Amino acid sequence: MDLRDQYKNSTLRILGKFQLLEFALKHYIGFAYDLIRKNVNGAIHFGYSIDDVDNYPLERLLNIFSKLNNNSDLLAQLNGLRTGRNHVAHKSLLVSSGENYDTDALKKADEEFFYLEDEIDVCLAALLSELQSLKSTLFGSVA
Repeated sequence: MDLRDQYKNSTLRILGKFQLLEFALKHYIGFAYDLIRKNVNGAIHFGYSIDDVDNYPLERLLNIFSKLNNNSDLLAQLNGLRTGRNHVAHKSLLVSSGENYDTDALKKADEEFFYLEDEIDVCLAALLSELQSLKSTLFGSVA
């Protein structure tokens, strides 16, 4: 596999991990909305649901998540991913496009992706732990 193919594969794998992160954020927000609805018990109308955030991008999901979760370490880690996500989503494949691509830029980007992918994995694991905790609060002990 040549460097361009390796870079493209890394890009697609990282984009997939960002999609998983967004999926977990949407579910956390949806469960938080369910918990709020359950606890207000009709005292006020609370019409928010997971459907409201279904098409939201990462930045908007993080803004909502930060209002529903006070894990400052996780919030800092997640916010640190914003720039990397925007670069990967909007510019990363341009580096490997065309006939005159920059081999040095590909090598540098591939190394940066190695660390970015690790950071996404750490954030995803921490977010899933937060989600499990929230589900336990909402539903009782969850297996």
